[in-house]
Amino acid sequence: MVAQPDREHPAGHASDFAIRGDLSAVLKAVDQHIQAAGPPSDWQVAKSFARLTGGFWRGGTAGRAWFWSLALASAIILSVFANVTVNRWNGWFFDALEKKDGESALIAMAVFPVLVLIAAGLGVIILISRETFQVHWRAHVTAKLADRWIGERRFYRLGLSGYEPANPEYRIADDVRWATEPVVDFAIGLLSAVITAITFIGILWSIGGSLSVEAHGVPFEIPAYMVMAAIVYAVLVSGLITWVGRPLPRLIAARNEGEARLRFALMRIRDHGETIALSRAEVGERRAVAATYDTLVTRWLAMIRQRGRLTWITNGSGALVPVVPLLLAAPKYLSGEMSLGDVVQVAAAFVAVQNAFNWVLDNFMRIAEWLASARRVNELAIALGAIEAGSAESDIVVQPSEEGGLRLEDLTLTDRDGRTLLADFGLALPAGATIHVAGEMGHGKTALIQAVAGLWPWGRGSVALPDEARIAVLPQHLHLSEGSLRAALDPIGGHSAEQAGEVLRRYGLSGLVPQIDLARDWDKALTTGDRQRLALARAELAEPDILVLDEATSGLETEAALELLARLRAARPKAVMLLIGQSPGFAEAADHHLTMRRAGGVARIASAEAARPTVLAEAGGG
Repeated sequence: MVAQPDREHPAGHASDFAIRGDLSAVLKAVDQHIQAAGPPSDWQVAKSFARLTGGFWRGGTAGRAWFWSLALASAIILSVFANVTVNRWNGWFFDALEKKDGESALIAMAVFPVLVLIAAGLGVIILISRETFQVHWRAHVTAKLADRWIGERRFYRLGLSGYEPANPEYRIADDVRWATEPVVDFAIGLLSAVITAITFIGILWSIGGSLSVEAHGVPFEIPAYMVMAAIVYAVLVSGLITWVGRPLPRLIAARNEGEARLRFALMRIRDHGETIALSRAEVGERRAVAATYDTLVTRWLAMIRQRGRLTWITNGSGALVPVVPLLLAAPKYLSGEMSLGDVVQVAAAFVAVQNAFNWVLDNFMRIAEWLASARRVNELAIALGAIEAGSAESDIVVQPSEEGGLRLEDLTLTDRDGRTLLADFGLALPAGATIHVAGEMGHGKTALIQAVAGLWPWGRGSVALPDEARIAVLPQHLHLSEGSLRAALDPIGGHSAEQAGEVLRRYGLSGLVPQIDLARDWDKALTTGDRQRLALARAELAEPDILVLDEATSGLETEAALELLARLRAARPKAVMLLIGQSPGFAEAADHHLTMRRAGGVARIASAEAARPTVLAEAGGG
């Protein structure tokens, strides 16, 4: 894999490693945050999510955001007034029926289709505005998180830190959608509820009036009794539903986490299908998936029980709401103080006010699901922020190489827990040198490669690289993103199709030249050997100063490997090449050799050979 610069910082440069290579400070920062802060409250989650996503209304996306926001708000306000007009039409029509006024009834019937057309048109505007706004907002937040996650190799550094939130890709792909789309619906519902409550309370007040009652022979009046009844009823039901539903956000978050873990377990089987099949390890994988699903089922059942408790309240309230206003209006209707049209208007207004006041009640499940998704998105953003903030100086010093080669001095690498993986490692290579590092290294090999690439945070010593050095790391199994072969070969896009085709031919991939612009899953289409040839060709196009080959010719015959390594050397005569492992052609292509030995889990240099003794003067040995 070729280390390439991203859009934010020129990754792969020595100066960049000195600033961005430290993860030990990140671990401390994240750990302190987790220990001190504890789980945030629902209100804190909402505020954090607002800070994370509020940039949509600023900068380059501001015009689009405000246009659709205002269009949506205007359509909602007009829709509420259309509902008020329909309410008044009900009073007009039913009064006409009560009075047996056929002419008024016919006029009302003629007007009604116009009201329906206006209401339908406003509904279409709301639908288009809402969904367009949701798509653009989600695209903004997804791009922001994806850029932060992928940029400067944070996806790797986050996993290396040990504090990576579970399934970050799921959080970016799905949780962002579940955290942004409902907010738009909530905003629509809340705005509509406020305007509806204000408007229809006026109708209740003006038509319902006061209620005269007598208690123990003493007459008194209840002013605006329909309004008071609507408010008291809504407050009681909303308070009850909030109290009963408090555990629901936590249960939904646990369920979503379980779903993500199950999806990850199944993807793992697909990604490692060949290894599992050849080793006949499907029984263990099946057991692991079953355990994951059992946990998910337990979480689902806990959430279902909680939703069942809420359903008692929601269904009971739903049955009562249409009846309560009729019971309250019956005394005044029977006494002749209200007409049939007034009763219908008051009943409809009571239900509208009730729906407005019970907006939280009606959306409690969606709010709980939104909080769960917003919490997961916030966790990823917090972890990425900690990675970005971890810029303190590391004990592994990365500095420019004065002679333009590669120098490692007194390099000792440890794991996250402080266990030594590689000790007292040192070498000095001039430009154009090729060294073969073989022997027993264990995890020290991975640590060494990543230390040269500026990614390993634990240990001490120094790494000196050419100024503004470009580094290419060629792994044994090259990962290729979906897309065209030319994009896989030249990710930066700095070469023409002719140049890309020519380099394919030089590395024995002439048969792929006609398909160079064909988009497909090349990771599965190519054999191991062809992927390794492609990796060498891609390294040539990247023009690196440091080449690190990790078992990068294991799928090739020795003669073919030597030929390809010679071509790469001819293309980059001044590059320093580290050939790590026992792949074909490595030993023969190198002019310097290091042999490693492990003792007690620690890798050290056992012997060093060089065509020019001064080259390996820094190598320690045991």
